[in-house]
Amino acid sequence: MRVLIGTLGSAGDTHPYVAIGEELIRRGHVVAMLANPHFEGRIRSVGIEFIPLGEEEDFLSVLHDPRLAQEGKSPFLVIEALFNKSVEPSYHATQEAISSFRPDVLLRHHILFAARWAAEEHHIPVATGVLTPSMWFHPAEPMVLRSFLPHWIQKSLGRAIREGGRLALRWFIDRPVNRARDRLGLPAIRDVFFRETRGGENVLGLWSRHFRPALSGDPAGSKVCGYCFFDRAGGAEDRSLDPSLDRFLCDCEDRGKLPIAFTLGTTIVHHAQDFFGVAVEACRQIGRPAVLLVGRGESGPRAGGESDVFVAPYAPHSLLMPRAAASVHHAGAGSSSQALRSGKPSVAIPFVNDEFDIAYRMSKLGVALEVPASRMRSRRAVRILADALRQVVDSPIFPDRASRLGERIRAESGEKHAADSVELIANT
Repeated sequence: MRVLIGTLGSAGDTHPYVAIGEELIRRGHVVAMLANPHFEGRIRSVGIEFIPLGEEEDFLSVLHDPRLAQEGKSPFLVIEALFNKSVEPSYHATQEAISSFRPDVLLRHHILFAARWAAEEHHIPVATGVLTPSMWFHPAEPMVLRSFLPHWIQKSLGRAIREGGRLALRWFIDRPVNRARDRLGLPAIRDVFFRETRGGENVLGLWSRHFRPALSGDPAGSKVCGYCFFDRAGGAEDRSLDPSLDRFLCDCEDRGKLPIAFTLGTTIVHHAQDFFGVAVEACRQIGRPAVLLVGRGESGPRAGGESDVFVAPYAPHSLLMPRAAASVHHAGAGSSSQALRSGKPSVAIPFVNDEFDIAYRMSKLGVALEVPASRMRSRRAVRILADALRQVVDSPIFPDRASRLGERIRAESGEKHAADSVELIANT
């Protein structure tokens, strides 16, 4: 079987599809992947054929745009850069990939709208992967979209927020997307975003059923597969911890003081470097060492002979988080899934977009405390973060719940269930 995978977005958007592709290759299938050239190395490292989608400069320009980490501006940047501007290039790239690769089935990220349109023209079956449950817009679940509205208000106004969001998406997405469809010779469609995340016969939820189970009212023909983990930023060389970090963790273990692990993923990290100074001071207040993942080439704090702080550009979350007392992260899809799998509690600090919903769900499960990002910019930020860390580390409730949930998630094989679904779809 020949499988074409298409994805768009950050590492958190791309890695789950690399994991599924790697599993399909293990089963003897031939896999090619449409993605930004920024991810070429890690895609090829597992044996997936790489097909470029766009230019790396385009990806980096969005990654370093300060609006990406601003709550009121990030949705509009994402809509413009990832949704609207990608329609025609991704349509043509998918058409070319179909002609050259001749796939039997397409698996695509839900925001890669036009890939499905191209595949359907060639009568190629399509599976749609969705990374977070909020994108299914379930009528019985709250729409947690912003940090400044209390959750109970967002829950009580769920239907109104959902319908308001539908109208807004028609304005900001339907109009430019349909202009692109007209140029492609395709008819206009309505509610593009809802159609692409909920529509079609084969919609795969790429999260754990212990995080959010399948519900009546989910998209028809949908399946919750489980998290799909790929945790190597640069390919094969990232399969193990840096020896110096491993020694630091061993020293922490010997002293009986596990560190706090801090990560802001691969996007927010470029725009919140002041956060790491707060992190160091908060850890000192609670008497814990710290591991800071500050991003590659960033201007955050560097190790300066301090025995209680280790600074690295990157470390595999799957190897670091289980050896920490707790993790502090932005509740991105990738970082949060690794935190849940680690079996250790979290402090979740959502900045933008679906991070608010993920942080809300983690707090409802009792495995994390949510702290709004705006509070990390206040004069009391160190005290606020220190208090949150004390609660999740010193109370037996959070570690116990996180441990039990982590054990259940580690027992799952999301990439295997997703690969099963892709095989079934191709053979139907």
